[in-house]
Amino acid sequence: MSKRKAREVARSGDAPPVTPSSVHAKVDTVRAVLDSAGSVLPAERLSVARATAARAEARLELSLSHTTVALAGTTGSGKSSMFNAFTSLDRSPVGVLRPTTAEAYACVWGDREGGEALLDWLGVQPRRRFTRESALDGDDEVGLRGMVLMDLPDVDSIQPAHRAEVDRLLDLVDVVVWVTDPQKYADLVVHDGYLRRMSGQRGGFIVALNQTDRLLPANLPQVAADLRRLLDEGDLADIPLVATSATGEVPGPVPAVVKPRTTFRAKPAPGRLGPLAASGAGIAGFTGIRQLRELLEPAVVGRRAVLDRLDIDLSIAIDELRELYAGPPAAVSPSVLIEALMKAGGSRERIAAAVDQYAQHTASGLPKPWLVAVLEAAVAHVPELPSALDRAGDRANAFDKGSGWRKAFGSVVPGVGKRNQEGRDRRVRAEYARVAEDLVIGPVRDVVTAYTAGRAALADI
Repeated sequence: MSKRKAREVARSGDAPPVTPSSVHAKVDTVRAVLDSAGSVLPAERLSVARATAARAEARLELSLSHTTVALAGTTGSGKSSMFNAFTSLDRSPVGVLRPTTAEAYACVWGDREGGEALLDWLGVQPRRRFTRESALDGDDEVGLRGMVLMDLPDVDSIQPAHRAEVDRLLDLVDVVVWVTDPQKYADLVVHDGYLRRMSGQRGGFIVALNQTDRLLPANLPQVAADLRRLLDEGDLADIPLVATSATGEVPGPVPAVVKPRTTFRAKPAPGRLGPLAASGAGIAGFTGIRQLRELLEPAVVGRRAVLDRLDIDLSIAIDELRELYAGPPAAVSPSVLIEALMKAGGSRERIAAAVDQYAQHTASGLPKPWLVAVLEAAVAHVPELPSALDRAGDRANAFDKGSGWRKAFGSVVPGVGKRNQEGRDRRVRAEYARVAEDLVIGPVRDVVTAYTAGRAALADI
């Protein structure tokens, strides 16, 4: 299943409601797969799933009554102005010639206590934390109570440390609002470098076309439609688009749309409701950000964005883990290898061929990473096998040494010699079986057991 399909399934209105327990269950599934596969598969094949599970576990330990929303984008897109318009505090500096947001700023609506722990986890400095909503607001800000709004450094900053800080925070926040403007919205570097990557790895994503007050009313639908087209063509069709302005009205009229069933509404049907995902009609607050508030308020008040984001992230991680699994492993009897080793006659080439054939049959039908793991486990001790089998033969022959009377008796009594030979063959087979178990069969079984455990964990979710 593709990452986009995973997001669609997770966001489906027919999907079971996301709860803390359902998210914990997915974390447990990822952990179970990682525990079984971690000692077998290369670490890089599991790194994304491992990071996703760790992030989800840490976030579940923090306040689920607070939703972290990050304003991200390129230089000059108006992130800081939007932050100030949202908060009405003018705390985030606005650059005239160069970007001035070197560290993230954060504003908490409502109860600050739970938000403080979140901001500690996010690494936002105390001097850059503020509180919004007071008795003077009445009920104007109640729709955002529980939101933690963050203004991030520019993603295209000339300072590598700023870009690294943005990347770190984008992996941690619950919702990302990508802020662009009419002049640079078509920047393919931004779309390819950030939008497509982030939307493929996470839930909770909105694109805001900012500075629309600079457009004529007749131009907004054209610019929004073009941006919508770029998003659709970039495999971002399920990402909502809104029009915003931090300094004035959004030129209208903007078509209204049907209320969504999910955390963030999907793109309206082309040609019917227009390219934007919200109208802002009837929403309190500054006029230029009402459309964005229309999307954020239900998610913040309903406490859905946190769990939805984690659920989608984990669903994507689980689907990527599923790609490492297929059908059940083949049932190959160890006796196949033991008989082949006995027929090898001590030849190193034939011994190696016997091990390879046994490994190939055992790994038949397994996905490539597991097939490689089986083969590597099987051949790891092949250089030791010839001498180990020689010693095994010596141990079997030791039973007959000094017992010449058995050979003599067997040569004159019918049937005794045959039974002696059969007994010797059994002893050789038993000694070979011990060697094969230690050097080939056991290591291969460990890989197959890990594969089976991972399949079982994924089947339970």
